[in-house]
This record gives sequence, structure tokens and C-alpha cells, in this order.
Amino acid sequence: MIDLHSHVLPGLDDGPPDLAGALALARAAVGAGTWVMAATPHVGHRYRVEPRELPDRVAALREELYAAGIPLDVLRGGELAASLAADLSVSELEAITLDGGSCLLLECPFVMSGGLMPPLVAHLRRLGFRVLLAHPERSPEFLRDPALLTSLVEDGAYVQVTASSFRGQFGRTVQRYALALLDEGLIHVVASDAHDAHARSPELVETVEQAVRHVGLPPSATRFLTEYAPRALLDDAPLPPFPGAEQGSGAAGVRRR
Repeated sequence: MIDLHSHVLPGLDDGPPDLAGALALARAAVGAGTWVMAATPHVGHRYRVEPRELPDRVAALREELYAAGIPLDVLRGGELAASLAADLSVSELEAITLDGGSCLLLECPFVMSGGLMPPLVAHLRRLGFRVLLAHPERSPEFLRDPALLTSLVEDGAYVQVTASSFRGQFGRTVQRYALALLDEGLIHVVASDAHDAHARSPELVETVEQAVRHVGLPPSATRFLTEYAPRALLDDAPLPPFPGAEQGSGAAGVRRR
């Protein structure tokens, strides 16, 4: 599994407060079948993470993982707050792309943003970045207007849903919307958004398998969402065909891309 959204770096945001917590999260990820994890701390006004410091932070954690014998490949990245995205320079944005490629993980706001997302996504794409929308299923903007997300996908954005949304961890409304997005072919990546080893854990594959079965997709869809599509985004490559596209009921997004 390739997990493109996690808060594994210690002492930066609301992820592990210390190295011991980070190592525990990493062990749990490996135990759950994840071998590659992007470290994507919040880059916004609340925590004031400095983008240019993140490569060194990731390198330090990689050394600690190696010393502890934990076979997890941690890649650099960042979860970019929509409220800060337009204020960062291109070099600062490049410092938080996933593994140094062109893909930015853009956080969907947890409050109504007054129509900010379409022009912001367009701005980032004009700068040459691929935009991966983080957990839109939890954003009131998209819950209120699902057609907005469809429009952004048709305009070239990608969608990352949090695995635990399928389990109902964020409520029944979010769960129903996440499953509907999966059924409609509007999800490209499922990630853990892990913050610790237990309460917001890195468990991924079993949850995705259950969701895939629930909406009637073929089992190969799990590997698309947790391996093939994430790898393509890391490699700046085209996404492979979505399994079952020719027979799916979804009208937009993944199944046509």
C-alpha cells in the first residue's frame, strides 16, 4: 500500500508529539500493509509549519526508522491549507509536493469557503501543479454542493478520501457521501490521514476492501486506490484505467480518466 496522507512527522502539528509516537505510528502502518507513506503535516496558519524545513525533517525521521528496523519508506509532502495556498511562493509550494513531484495535497476546508476552491485549484494548476484534494467528503462545501466536486474533477483535480470515512468515524453523513463518491467513480486515492497508532490509525487496506465490496466494484479497485493511482501521482504519470470502468454506474471522474 502507498499512503499519500499522514501526519507521521513528530512535534509539528496534531500528529505524534514525539519520536516515540511517530515510530509507533510507522510500526502500525507497516503492520497494516503500508510500505510507502507520505509525511504531510498541516501547512497553514494554525501550526505555521515552514515548508522549506520539511525535507530535512523527513530525512531525520527516515534515519530513525532505519535505526529502529522499521521498513517504512517515508516521503516528503505537506497538507496545504486552502487559506494559505495563494500566499506561498512557487518554491515554497515545490517544497511540499508529494515526493518532490508536481502533485500538491490541498486540504478541503472544514468551513464554508465562499467559492474559494475552484479559482484556487485553477491557480495551482496554472502554476504547473497537479492538485489532490484532501478529504472533500468531510468538507461542508462539497457536502452542500456535490456537483462542485464533480466539476473540479472534470477540470483536472484528483480526489483523496480518508479510509476511516468509509467506517463512519466522522459520522453517517460523511460515510454515505464517501461511499457515494466511490460508487460514482469520483475517488482516485484512499489514504489513512493517520495522526497516531490507534485513535486515528494508519489502517487502510481492509477498510478499502470492505467499501469496494459494498458498492459492487471488482476487488482490483482496492489496489487502484491504494497502490496504482498513488504511484502514478508520485511518478507524475497518467493514472491507469479504473477497474470495472466499463461496467460501473458512475458517470464522472476516475472511470473516464
